[in-house]
Amino acid sequence: MTDTSSLWFRVLPARYGTEDGRLKVGGLEASLWWCDISLLCRESWFSDHVDRLLGNWKHTLFWSDVWCGELSFKVRFSRLYELAVFKEISAFDMCHLGWGEEGEAWRWRRKLFA
Repeated sequence: MTDTSSLWFRVLPARYGTEDGRLKVGGLEASLWWCDISLLCRESWFSDHVDRLLGNWKHTLFWSDVWCGELSFKVRFSRLYELAVFKEISAFDMCHLGWGEEGEAWRWRRKLFA
């Protein structure tokens, strides 16, 4: 699903939809194959047995993927996630927008209070 020119990249999201920038799992219209994949996700088998490496950061969602610690930033910093303007942004794009205190990556729907 990282090769954006592949047939799978177009077919699977069109068939099952997306949620938080990733393929949606399960559903009443899902094939038996997709239901089996969904079951692995719900039982945490996949996340318990597979690690994510950042690589070039382009295919790692900053807020939704678990890439630093045991929880996604979306869960770990849920209040900040709710205020974030960029919710489905890659770690690569966040980095290039600027990590610093005044960086463009840190755009919020409203002013943050200390």
